[in-house]
Amino acid sequence: MIESAIVFILVLVGTGIGWTLGYRSGKARPKSTPVDWIPSIDFILAQNTDLTLKRIVNAQTLDDDSVELFLRLGCSLREKGEVERAIHLHQTLFARTDLKGVLLQELELELAMDFSMAGLHDRAERLLLELLESRGRIQEKAAMVLLELLEGEGEWQQILDLNQAKKLPTSPLLQRRVAHAACELAERVASSGNYVETRQLCRAALKSDSRCARAFVVLGNMAFEQNEPHEAVRCYLKALDHDPGSIIAMLEPMVKSFRQLGDPRGLLAHLQRHGEELNYVPSLVARAETLADLEGADSAIAGFIEDLERYPSYTGYVAMLGLLLRHKQRLTESQAHGVYDILHRIDTDDPSFVCSQCGFKAREFHWRCPSCKNWASFKAITSSSHSSVVIEDL
Repeated sequence: MIESAIVFILVLVGTGIGWTLGYRSGKARPKSTPVDWIPSIDFILAQNTDLTLKRIVNAQTLDDDSVELFLRLGCSLREKGEVERAIHLHQTLFARTDLKGVLLQELELELAMDFSMAGLHDRAERLLLELLESRGRIQEKAAMVLLELLEGEGEWQQILDLNQAKKLPTSPLLQRRVAHAACELAERVASSGNYVETRQLCRAALKSDSRCARAFVVLGNMAFEQNEPHEAVRCYLKALDHDPGSIIAMLEPMVKSFRQLGDPRGLLAHLQRHGEELNYVPSLVARAETLADLEGADSAIAGFIEDLERYPSYTGYVAMLGLLLRHKQRLTESQAHGVYDILHRIDTDDPSFVCSQCGFKAREFHWRCPSCKNWASFKAITSSSHSSVVIEDL
């Protein structure tokens, strides 16, 4: 009887101890992950799955770090070409009611960039026009994206209208783009013979950017077409003062204007001054031709061959042959050996122009770089620019 009582007491004690340990173990068990769990930026960029996206998008509360994560993630998706996923992410977040102020504006800008890349330009333009009403960094970024969009569509007048309505920031970079929009219209109008409007557009370009060499090139070309060599030369020299590289776009009419004025020495002086900076083959040819008229073909051709040895090119080689034929000259033995060496150094596939901003190279001159979209950044390729990265050849 006593033994049975002892066994019963031991069972009760064991049960009590087991219950106590179980209760304490339950309290010490870690809590489950909350619904609003937001992973680190590095984690989400590494995982980048639809399930993870859905989880973070449905979070009940978002802080600044979370929104920064979404912006980086959406940009990453867009850069990878997953534009639809980027749009879905940004639209879902944009529909939330707990995002305000600058964060909401940044999200709106990202969504506009998504639409632009997806070819939904009307939607992108509407969002960007709304952001122009904001102030500060967001307004300038939105203006830059909007101008690139309008430039791609050739909407030059709309750019000028926005600037006229004072909806664009007055930063030098943006005003430079406005100036080139005016020049695009000026060139189009000049081709139809409307010189009054051409002059007005060039003045508008110079009002936006007083150092816009292209505006002076357009004015010079207009004067040249009207047989006004004095005015043409004045405009061309103004362009060279602001941008020596602009000689690429105006060399032929500039040379003809100087010759109409009967001023070969003035032409030679400017060609020597700017030709040495650029090493642009047509400019070197014009210099050699002018020098041949003034001092004789022998010294002109010898000087051109020296230039060609420093900057070998197929274009330069052909130009040298043209000089020899026009002036009925022959190479000396030493010159012939030098020219033979030059031929081995020439690659006919080499591009002729390079963007000074991004290194993009092309065979044709562009006022606007097809890669980085900067204006007036194309320069003639010299030996120092061969180290630039080739993105694509045109």
